[in-house]
Amino acid sequence: MVFQVLFFLLLIIGIFLVIVKMISQKNKFLSGRSIRSLGGLPLGQNKSIQVVEIGRSLYIVGVGENIQLLEKIEDETEVALITELMSSGPAFAGPTFDSIGGWLKKLRNKPAVEEDMEVTASFQEVFHTKIQHMSEQKKQMEQLLKQDTTSDRLNDK
Repeated sequence: MVFQVLFFLLLIIGIFLVIVKMISQKNKFLSGRSIRSLGGLPLGQNKSIQVVEIGRSLYIVGVGENIQLLEKIEDETEVALITELMSSGPAFAGPTFDSIGGWLKKLRNKPAVEEDMEVTASFQEVFHTKIQHMSEQKKQMEQLLKQDTTSDRLNDK
């Protein structure tokens, strides 16, 4: 009786070890495929920016309620640099928002208008500047809408 219990206990442990070994082999096989997640940066609750390597290209993807492609990087030197930075080991905690934003600006070759604020600026200064900018944009939109409605009504006669 005791012999049978020990036999089946050893048999169950052996089956468990075989299953664990098979799963680890399967994970090694899957990691060799051409799609690989290099990491990401959380932006808020259920929102992040992820860097995914597919073949020889990198894709920067925004993940939230839906998934949206932000940028595709095909330049081999940029791909090598970013891949090296993101897989450099435990010392690398992930890309910062500034580095991802820098990559996007550099790749799009757009000049930074008001987005390059000083790092030493306090939250209140940045917040105040953004609010002023938004109110100016709102005033401009209202003026454009007023101009459009007056010109449209003149054409109705």
